[in-house]
Amino acid sequence: MFVCPECGQCFQAPGQCPSDGNPLSDNLTEPLLGQMVGSYRIAALLGVGGMGRVYKGVHPQIGSRVAIKVLSMECAHHPALVQRFFAEARSVNVIRHESIVNIVDLSTLSDGRPYIVMEYLDGQSLSEVIRERSPLPVGGVMTLMFEVLDALAAAHQAGIVHRDLKPDNIFVTAQGRPKVLDFGIAKLRPELGAGSDATRTGSILGTPHYMSPEQAQGQHIDHRSDIYALGIILFELLTGARPFEAPTLYSLLDMHVKQPPPPPTSVRRDLLPVFDQVVFRALAKRPEQRYQTAGEMKQALELASQSLPQGSWAGLGARSSGRPPVGNVTPHYGRPPTVPSTLGGQIPSGTSPSFGGHPPGTMGGQVMSGGYGVGPTGGSLHLSPPAAP
Repeated sequence: MFVCPECGQCFQAPGQCPSDGNPLSDNLTEPLLGQMVGSYRIAALLGVGGMGRVYKGVHPQIGSRVAIKVLSMECAHHPALVQRFFAEARSVNVIRHESIVNIVDLSTLSDGRPYIVMEYLDGQSLSEVIRERSPLPVGGVMTLMFEVLDALAAAHQAGIVHRDLKPDNIFVTAQGRPKVLDFGIAKLRPELGAGSDATRTGSILGTPHYMSPEQAQGQHIDHRSDIYALGIILFELLTGARPFEAPTLYSLLDMHVKQPPPPPTSVRRDLLPVFDQVVFRALAKRPEQRYQTAGEMKQALELASQSLPQGSWAGLGARSSGRPPVGNVTPHYGRPPTVPSTLGGQIPSGTSPSFGGHPPGTMGGQVMSGGYGVGPTGGSLHLSPPAAP
């Protein structure tokens, strides 16, 4: 069977779709192509990761498009991974905010693999925007940050901590609107069904470049860890660089714990010094010294941006990529960082860090990110203490 990747129509012979002219795809190597998943026909494979695949789905009658994440068969046999997979849907459903990608359905395929259905967006990840367009207009950065902070405030009010905020997990639509993605390792209120490994002290979840000091040390975290991550993202948006870089994973985490960040104005000379102060407070080592809410950080940015010249408010509308917000699905292959037996004395004594949260054989040489494998540069990390005897 041959499938049109745009409209999802199926044909018995190769060629081009008579409706839109796209070359047809053979489903021999991708059996789900052309199949119905819920109300949608699978039209194209969009991304492959350590724990599953993301497909484009098209409604046969009305033509609406969605992105469908399907957990791999191997991972579907591990209850903890299934729980984390569905935690994303629970988190988003509780928050319900226009700047958070909408998840519209979740269910299980006939072969037992769970899947979630989410809105299909056109644009780029924020990491792509930074890489391709830095230096970004400061006013455009502020507009985007205001919306992300509003989304984060809604999540925190619902009792949910994202725990893996980074540019790869913020999608920018062609209209310049941000969408926060990948709540797969979010910390939920207990009544929402958080996994035990998602909350216990000594377990490290997140992406090293964006981890708060308490996260890096395996300590208890709350919404102020998200504030810290947004401080890193703000620095990166303003300068095109991250405040902390190191040759090894553990020296990077140690910098989060001990090193003060450089002022953004030392990297980008045309910045107003007032933005240094916002970044410094967001990146305070002690949570009680940071902004205590996303709303408080937004107010500080609104005040700082009052003196911006009118010409700096250009938007950050992303180029059209034709790709949905698949989050951390497409892997960047490479060797994972070498992990020593201790984190510079930062992991509580008696723990033995190990890559966890996945069944044997699913990492493929990658660290894990919210249920999807990515490489060591942008990938999320899950270090956990040994299970109790």
